[in-house]
Amino acid sequence: METPEKIKIIASEAVRVLEIVAQTAKKKLAEQSNKMNGHGQLASINSFNDTHAVDNMSEIAQSIQQGYISLQDEPAIARVTFDDGEQTKTLYIARKSSIPLEGDASLASYGSPLGHLASLQVGDEYTANIGGQSRVLEVLETLTLKPRKGEHGWDSSFSVYTPEDEETITIDPSLRKLFQQEEVDLSDESFLDELLSGEASNDFETGVKHQVRSAMSLRDQPILDKFQSEIFRLPLDSQLIILGPPGTGKTTTLIKRLGQKLNIEYLEPAEQQKIKNSHSGESGHKTNWLMFTPTDLLKHYLKEAFAKEQVPASSEQIKTWENYSGYLGRNVLSILQSSSRSGFIKKSTRHLNSYANSNLPAVYDSFIDFHKLSMVNELKASIDQLIILDGPSLKEISKALISLKQSLQQSNLISFYRSLEQYQDKIQNLIKEIKTDSEKQLRGTLTYQVNSNKNFIAELIKVINEWKKSKLPEVIDEEEDDDDEDEDQIATPQQQAFSEYKKAINALGRAKYLKRSLPKNSLSTAIVKWLDERLPEIEKLKGLGSLAIQMRELRKFKNPEVKYVKNIAKSYRAFRKSEEQFKKWFESSPAKPSHIEQSELDLLILANLKMARELLKERFIQQKLDQGGYVQLNLINETFKNQILVDEATDFSPIQLASMEALTTPSIGSFFACGDFNQRITTEGTKSAEQLSWISSKLTTESINIVYRQSELLNNFAKELLTKMEGDIQYSGELPKNSNHKGVMPVLLENAGDNAQIVTWLKDRISEVEQEVDVLPSIAILVNHEDEVKPLADALSEELEDLNIRAVACSDGQSLGEGNDVRVFDVQHIKGLEFEAVFFVGADTLAKNIPELFDKYLYVGATRAATFFGVTCHSTAPKLINNLRSSFQQSWA
Repeated sequence: METPEKIKIIASEAVRVLEIVAQTAKKKLAEQSNKMNGHGQLASINSFNDTHAVDNMSEIAQSIQQGYISLQDEPAIARVTFDDGEQTKTLYIARKSSIPLEGDASLASYGSPLGHLASLQVGDEYTANIGGQSRVLEVLETLTLKPRKGEHGWDSSFSVYTPEDEETITIDPSLRKLFQQEEVDLSDESFLDELLSGEASNDFETGVKHQVRSAMSLRDQPILDKFQSEIFRLPLDSQLIILGPPGTGKTTTLIKRLGQKLNIEYLEPAEQQKIKNSHSGESGHKTNWLMFTPTDLLKHYLKEAFAKEQVPASSEQIKTWENYSGYLGRNVLSILQSSSRSGFIKKSTRHLNSYANSNLPAVYDSFIDFHKLSMVNELKASIDQLIILDGPSLKEISKALISLKQSLQQSNLISFYRSLEQYQDKIQNLIKEIKTDSEKQLRGTLTYQVNSNKNFIAELIKVINEWKKSKLPEVIDEEEDDDDEDEDQIATPQQQAFSEYKKAINALGRAKYLKRSLPKNSLSTAIVKWLDERLPEIEKLKGLGSLAIQMRELRKFKNPEVKYVKNIAKSYRAFRKSEEQFKKWFESSPAKPSHIEQSELDLLILANLKMARELLKERFIQQKLDQGGYVQLNLINETFKNQILVDEATDFSPIQLASMEALTTPSIGSFFACGDFNQRITTEGTKSAEQLSWISSKLTTESINIVYRQSELLNNFAKELLTKMEGDIQYSGELPKNSNHKGVMPVLLENAGDNAQIVTWLKDRISEVEQEVDVLPSIAILVNHEDEVKPLADALSEELEDLNIRAVACSDGQSLGEGNDVRVFDVQHIKGLEFEAVFFVGADTLAKNIPELFDKYLYVGATRAATFFGVTCHSTAPKLINNLRSSFQQSWA
């Protein structure tokens, strides 16, 4: 095909600009390196330098340096010609960075406002601020670039050119080839061989050409479409979930958004101020984010995708919820047991019933009502108890509490805490007075015992240690003194023994005063039993009991807002014990009271985060955060992130998604997620838009449906599959209007009696794939269970040996293998990835084993493939596949 002169000129210019950008970046990099060396020397001269300022300066310099390095490797990704109302201009766009260029050429970062031009179609208009003036820009032509440097200099392959009023073309394999005349060796027979084989290639072809997936990775999409570009440029404090079919660039849009919002230069002044006021500050903003993904395999490839966008991403920033929820529960929220603290223990055993698992938001709402009512009832009961005690020192505070009790309700607990703030000094002074009296008496009784028996403390320590060994840490004494915050610092076993002695005597005193018994298995009971005849006399015990009760009830009003969060675990234990709640939400009781399942842990995490956010909004709380009792709130506050992103969001439960949203910095609230209801492969996953709306009142949804992954025939198959499985058709995909990727029909093998027949069939199909595309592309084999991964990989490797192809077992979803290896996965690990060819082995078995999710797994498997999709069945095809029989063929030969 003859190349039009205009395209030659554009190609020549583009290659020249790639060279200019790379050379300019190289020059700037050398200058920057010299500057950094100079700054380092200056900083080291004065040992009194502000290290924070030095670190910040170094970070900025390194960011600039990295920008120059990336421009050397990838000078530009697009060329756009536009009309600004006065003249026609040409702009080149780089993936991430920008530098001023000499001459007529201009370069902008894709993340900048002008970078949006690369996402527009020819004829689209865009209003931009240029030189302080608002200008309407009209796109006249576009050229996307995939730059590479070869022996003849810079070039670009798979370049897509869209002119005004003409068809889109793909220029491949080379822009340089269009204009650069090379000396022809008249004896070279390669062109003759191409002609004779029918494979002589043109310099370009009409439409957007399909690029064969040769490696296992997330698809690199440097330029998003118009709608995706608008989405990722939304304000920092937006909350959005992108819904759409596989291959529409949802994950890429999330990554682009994160990258742009980490660059403070592209943010509005109000957004910049929010970042400066956040806990991380401006210097910590670039690392103050988290992205959640359902699998470790996807996590690995997300890191690679972030690297392409020049976003440093470590394992500390890309997390699976299963791992991060364990960290939150154990290290931040003190929900889970540790070596130094009692708490819950997460188990795989399920306790919630099927109705609860399908309605987790309702379980959460029910528990929160229960918790708030428990808090209200406890406060009211304490007020009543203080009235009964009626000591002269209690009259004034009791009167104040009685007046506040009138308005104490579940709906206004925070208001109650705020009103109580004016009495905090009086309450704390009163507790201090009573404690001094109690301590004096307790110290006197211990002094008598120690003087009577020099080994008393040593023997007491032995009793405590023996109890700890024989009793599980999960044993909770609901009558505990609740005075940890008032304890002096305990540094020695002797001090710990004295503390436990006081608790035991106070517990016994309370029991005597209230005419109750001590809990059977508590440490206090063990110490009382050991003391026996050495206990104080009954009247003294009752006196100490009265003081202990006064302190306990008054402590309920000392910074009571702290208990709003602290008592969540206690409330949950009571919630599970409640006959009414148990009948409604639970199928069985756990083997031990401390055991919880993942959904229960999620519920407790959300409760802690939500309650903490409520408190942290209050000014009176903010003013007390440096006090000792607020360690937990401070820790939660430090855990918030400026940006939270979630991939494959519909695989997470509404409670999990709400917990992720609750991790956002309150003043920013940036939450972006993407998912597809049709791809949900977990029973607890989010199932509807209604459940999404429960997560956050600010959360909105946007749908995208342009599929960039699949061929025309496979996309039609996916749409037909959605219809047959009664999926949500509104989230089916459409191909870009310029795509020319026709593809092939899927293939089906039935009645494969044994694995040997399946392995032989797979070998034949893999051979056909390689012949079809001239190279061995990325290929995935999906099996039903982890136990099937290695046996099939081994058998297939042996079968493929004569083709010099290796099959690799990717056990537990691990990324293994190199280059063109065929990879074998358990289907549950494959979400988010794409391959040129995918084979689903044993579909009939999966349909029998997991009938409720089989259609979703089949849909996920089919949409991993770009061109080739195959299915095998040990017997006849299950009903869903049988209904699609006309869409299958036997082979690709």
